[in-house]
Formats: sequence, C-alpha cells, structure tokens
Amino acid sequence: MLKRFDRDDLEKLWDLVKKRFRSTEPTVDKEKVLWVELKRLFEPDDDDTLWKLQRYMHDPLKWRLYDTCGVHHVSTERGHDIFMLVEKDYPLTRALMTVMLANKLQVDESSEMANELLKKIFILANNPR
Repeated sequence: MLKRFDRDDLEKLWDLVKKRFRSTEPTVDKEKVLWVELKRLFEPDDDDTLWKLQRYMHDPLKWRLYDTCGVHHVSTERGHDIFMLVEKDYPLTRALMTVMLANKLQVDESSEMANELLKKIFILANNPR
C-alpha cells in the first residue's frame, strides 16, 4: 500500500484519522489498527509496547524503504512490523539497528534518502548510550 502513497497522502490520512478520533475512541478492529500504526509513525512513544518488544525481534527480518512517502519498514517472520518516518528518530535498540544493517535496506533504486538513512542508523547503532 505504501508504494502508492506519497508523503502528502500520508499526512492527509493522519490528519483525517486524528480528526475522526479526536472525541471518540476507535471501536472497529481496522480503525484501531490504523490509529495505532499512524500514531506510532507520527508520534513515537518510548512506553509503547512495540518498542519494548524489540528484544524479541531477532528472527530474520526485512528492511524496506518506501521513498515516495519517506517511510522505512522493518518486518520479522513472526509478524512484527515497524513503520518509521525517515527523518524521525525512534527508540530503536542498538541490537535491532545492528540486525537492520546486517540484513541491508531493500530499495527499488539507489537514492540519497536510502544512503542518509543507512548512515543515520549506522551512527546510532555504534554510539554508546
């Protein structure tokens, strides 16, 4: 789905979802999933369960860049998915970033955005915390 989105589409979708759930809670499962994923994407929270589960994300994973919307996606064989905006910093563990680098970023064609993202993750993964 992200292949067909550009950044403006993604931001408009986030605005629509925020307006829709400003005064009510999402009740339908698909609404909940959309709300949670977009909130994680635009407003990362260190206390979110997904970030705490990173220590269990050591199974083989795929790391992909959707450059039209500036999102990178990490997924594991166990069904864990993390969508992240390229320019934001997320609470990734050093171990997960190292695995991401080892499994290499998948891109349709080489781009400056992919190179910058790889450098950023490499620097973060090798920084002492």
